[in-house]
Amino acid sequence: MEIKKLTLFSNNIDEQEQFYGSTLGFPIERTNEKILKVKTNENILIFESSKKKFCYHFAFLINTGSLESAMDFLKKRDIALLPYQGSEVIHFNSGRSIYFFDKDGNIAEFIERPSLPYKKTKDFSIKNVIKINEIGLPIKDTIKMAIYLSKDLGITPINKDEFSDSFCWVGDFNGVIIVVKEGRNWLPTNIPGTANDFKISYSEKGIEKNIGFKNNLVQVF
Repeated sequence: MEIKKLTLFSNNIDEQEQFYGSTLGFPIERTNEKILKVKTNENILIFESSKKKFCYHFAFLINTGSLESAMDFLKKRDIALLPYQGSEVIHFNSGRSIYFFDKDGNIAEFIERPSLPYKKTKDFSIKNVIKINEIGLPIKDTIKMAIYLSKDLGITPINKDEFSDSFCWVGDFNGVIIVVKEGRNWLPTNIPGTANDFKISYSEKGIEKNIGFKNNLVQVF
């Protein structure tokens, strides 16, 4: 799965523009007062102004080997890392991650995935952030949603046999929707996942689709 565009809703879009543009240094485009585009090398994160507040979890893919440099980059900008069990770096079977809050209180992540064929380097630059790699989807019935996304919308899971009532990985290392049980805390915080509205454009096996989530329901555009 390749994420092309991810649209999230923000009730603090001016401060998000300052954070992603001036503080982090992403290339941004403010098309009007309601839309902010944050550009990575391969896709776009869009914030759309909204009166309703959401708390999202999403991840940016960075080059393998650059995580320590990314940590220094954030700390020099007074962006606190979110530790887990005393460690600022969290290790997974698929890579390593660090986490931080943005100005909406979203839980953002920089993640390395060594199995992907991208350049390995110790140096980090915001200009080298590869893409938005994952988005979390808290839902009441995780398995039902995961099966719908994979069977009806064509998002191939790495291993559907590992779907569980609390966590389903729908996608691959290139791009994934992480379907979790509503109320499950977002790693590495004690913040419970709640129903989020967002829109995503993606491609799977050459087929592009646009879908949205609103009030725990899926919309196909």
